[in-house]
Amino acid sequence: MVNSKDIKSRKDYKFFHEISTRWNDNDVRWHLNNAKYYEFFDTVIAKMLFGIEGLNLKQDKKIFVTAETGCSYYQEISFPDKVTAGLKIKHLGNSSVQYDIGLFKNDNNNISARGHFVHVFIDKDSNKPLQIPSAIKKALQKFS
Repeated sequence: MVNSKDIKSRKDYKFFHEISTRWNDNDVRWHLNNAKYYEFFDTVIAKMLFGIEGLNLKQDKKIFVTAETGCSYYQEISFPDKVTAGLKIKHLGNSSVQYDIGLFKNDNNNISARGHFVHVFIDKDSNKPLQIPSAIKKALQKFS
């Protein structure tokens, strides 16, 4: 169990993206299937990254790949809830980024789920870590 002092609210995040739930997102217990939370985390990260000038996730030979993920659940989300995903960068290293993501249902300021992702910047051909280019790093710092 996560210590309650670690639980976040909307004010702790820098970037937001609204996500609609769908009927088929629910599992047999009538709440969001756990895999959907990771899809939502991935979606808010991608939405933020697609907004960074000079970063072309579709064509670049240098990309971010996922090295680690995790999720803590605090309250149920289910269809037809509206989800707002909040993101902030917890750590920005030379070749990696750690994201802290909060999911909030409807207009609730209390977090429903909290996740983390670690991305490593690599060369697609060699699969070797690379230093994050300074312009991209500067853009990412806005979300710290």
